Amino acid sequence: MSMASAVRRPRFLVFCVLTVALLAASIGPLTAFASAATLQCDPANGAYVFVRTAGANGLGHVGWGYRLTCDGSYAFGSVENPTGKAHIDKGFDNGFWRGSGTEQEMLTAMRSHGYNAYKRITGSRSTLDTGPADVVAAASAGRGYDVIGNNCADNVWDVLHAYGVPDLPYLQLHPAPNNWYATLGHTANADWATSTTL
Repeated sequence: MSMASAVRRPRFLVFCVLTVALLAASIGPLTAFASAATLQCDPANGAYVFVRTAGANGLGHVGWGYRLTCDGSYAFGSVENPTGKAHIDKGFDNGFWRGSGTEQEMLTAMRSHGYNAYKRITGSRSTLDTGPADVVAAASAGRGYDVIGNNCADNVWDVLHAYGVPDLPYLQLHPAPNNWYATLGHTANADWATSTTL
């Protein structure tokens, strides 16, 4: 064995030991960070879908809400498309808005935006996670708008799916927001309450 090999081997071993030690030390904080956004409370009242039944010339309009913390803080919002255009390019104003507050503040805000009813999840077999939902909701402002495939219902579906709500109805089968909202009910993995007037 050459002298250079003999010197490299201990350095390599030190490098390996330090790498393993750093990885082991980082697993705990990474696990805590990853689970920090995961809610460890009952999924009841965790997710909401709001409807404005007269919106879009009677096809309906929907918005979303989800619980941020187990003590009752919520995020809520929608893509409103106030211009009524069939297409808005990505990066242009699609009428996205977002708020946060208590459950009552959420209901009041949605009512003030013209929503007239809501459904809330009452049970779910999945873990609800605010982290991915926050990312999807934040990206909503820049996603533009299309009547088919990128409308208010697509936005609600994407946000609540990212939150972890299972068995959301397929938008391809229920393209009108009122129809999609009406199909939220009982599945094998999620239960939605009946519609409540705002």
